[in-house]
Amino acid sequence: MDDLPASLRSRFPTLPLGMFPTRVERLRGLAPRDVELWIKHENESSSLFGGNKIRKLEFLLGAARARGVRRVLTYGGTGAHHVAATALHGAAHGFEVEAALFPQPLDDHVRALLRAEVAAGARLHYVSTAASALAYRARCGRETAWLAGGGSSALGTLGWISGGGEILAQIDRGALPPVDVVYCALGSCGTVAGLAWSLRRPRAIELVGVRVAPWPVGRWMTRRLVLGVSRVLARARVEAPEGEPPALRVEHAFLGPGYGWPSAESLDAVTRARALGLELDPIYTGKVMAALLSDARAGRLRGKRVLFLQTQSTAPLALKGTVERARTSGASHDLRA
Repeated sequence: MDDLPASLRSRFPTLPLGMFPTRVERLRGLAPRDVELWIKHENESSSLFGGNKIRKLEFLLGAARARGVRRVLTYGGTGAHHVAATALHGAAHGFEVEAALFPQPLDDHVRALLRAEVAAGARLHYVSTAASALAYRARCGRETAWLAGGGSSALGTLGWISGGGEILAQIDRGALPPVDVVYCALGSCGTVAGLAWSLRRPRAIELVGVRVAPWPVGRWMTRRLVLGVSRVLARARVEAPEGEPPALRVEHAFLGPGYGWPSAESLDAVTRARALGLELDPIYTGKVMAALLSDARAGRLRGKRVLFLQTQSTAPLALKGTVERARTSGASHDLRA
């Protein structure tokens, strides 16, 4: 099989941010014995700030740098990991970062993300709705690059075309045995869309996207991204791996009260995983694990090998070295907002 990540990097400008390939390991004791559970540790993709957004940002910031742009503007919820990743990695590579944030439930983790963003020098604008945040795109001129929410544009999705190619390479070289099912959080849809395009095998893999955000997140939004990235790749003459594309299933039942809110099922999954040394969060990855464990208990995964994508950063949010920059940036931020 051709090296899909290398093929993409030869055709599109990228800015190296992550430590790839990310580690895979088998985890025993969480799923029933008749389910073989493997973890792909995207949480370890960077010691600055990891998670699934890093692959997207390599292409998004790479394109901005190739254009000579030094300022980027994006948006998300107040606890959006995409905004935090953009602020921290953007600052580390000399970009000015600005973000419009719409409300989501505040907790200690969200406040820590906001403090890290401010300390990195990001300019944050608090708005009332996601639609108000999107309106900030009108501020983009030639000297500003607009980054879609979650990094999930066709360009950002290339990061998870590369990620899917990395999974296939790990299977081909024996680091990961062939898998039957892949579970991943479905938020801004770029990660699942990239995997839906790239995870092709002689026998189709089932790809389960577990919704962590309300409508329009779902199959339509994912398919729209797949079509967009397919056009981009066709123009660049990047061919899909041989084999059948994944069979996509969107799981709706574990969203709970809504975006940013934990559920009883996700909290239980977080507790169970932590007892085995796997750190999840109740907003994103905990909901994915709750869906996986529910399917396992129902017998849906009996005799199958399952890959779970641990997509949230577990890097410590260190403020040292960036606080002074935040203090001299001239911006004022109320972290209680």
